Amino acid sequence: MAKTISKQAIFGEYKNPEDKVTAALLQVLHYGGHRIVCSVFDDIDLPSNDINVTPQVTEDGSRPDGVVFCDCNYKIYIECKIVRNALNTQHGKDQLDANKKLSSPNNAQWVVYITPDDTIPNELENVPEIIWTNWQTVVERLKGYETTDNLVNFLIEQFCLFVDHLVFQKRGTVSATGVSISDAEADKNQRVIIVGGHWGEEVALNYDFYACQNHRYFLPAKYMAFYHKNRIQNLFEIIGEPEDDVVLTPALVGPDYLTIKEPNYTGAPCKFFKLRHVQIFNPVIENDTKDKNGKNCAFTYNQRYTTYDAIMKAKKTSEL
Repeated sequence: MAKTISKQAIFGEYKNPEDKVTAALLQVLHYGGHRIVCSVFDDIDLPSNDINVTPQVTEDGSRPDGVVFCDCNYKIYIECKIVRNALNTQHGKDQLDANKKLSSPNNAQWVVYITPDDTIPNELENVPEIIWTNWQTVVERLKGYETTDNLVNFLIEQFCLFVDHLVFQKRGTVSATGVSISDAEADKNQRVIIVGGHWGEEVALNYDFYACQNHRYFLPAKYMAFYHKNRIQNLFEIIGEPEDDVVLTPALVGPDYLTIKEPNYTGAPCKFFKLRHVQIFNPVIENDTKDKNGKNCAFTYNQRYTTYDAIMKAKKTSEL
């Protein structure tokens, strides 16, 4: 009988460190479902999970009045490495040769290698049938994933901590993306966080702050912009450091905010950014993002990053 991840203890039953971190990742994907799989494996053109409804279909000589179907049918084979240059061994090369045979994108079947390397390993550079990513990217995407499911949030938090300890072998000196804190801080003055939502921009323009889910992860950044209505129009400077566990009070957000914007606020703590408006883009930066079918789609629902230089020059979101 084939093993299923739901039958494995969530705290791990493996001795091999690579097996441990793989099992931990699979637990997160199992409980998060298709949406979190799409977020983690953003480089793969996965089939849609939407329901397709078509009237008057003719198939195999039959003409039913309609058909409802979902084309979400795919396989992702995951190969995890926790040491750098792991593919530069005979075992790694033999394993790669075997894994190539599993890749069949035309049949919605992919092989993904996850390694701690900063750049794609030489062994994978000329192997288009294999998709490569690193643990830094996986953790960053998970930290940027938004859900109201407390179990999934807890699993993500624990998984990222596990990767920090097991893969990067550092405690407290590595950011949640696996990037050293010193490197992340060095890029801070150029980095722009782009978050989705009309509400956030309206609050930022009128009340000079942004509040979101408590302990939500962001890379260090000096600027913030908001995407909605298919455009980016305003740029804000982040004043000071964002804070977690903040309770909104009239002294902090102004005497009118809670009365006008959140009259039913219960005092739940949040992550808080103090902002200052610094730029209005005229014309606006228009969204030209396309999905896998060439149709218009949102630039972001959660968060993305760009640089100050890029956003100051951009006319389209594809330039960010």
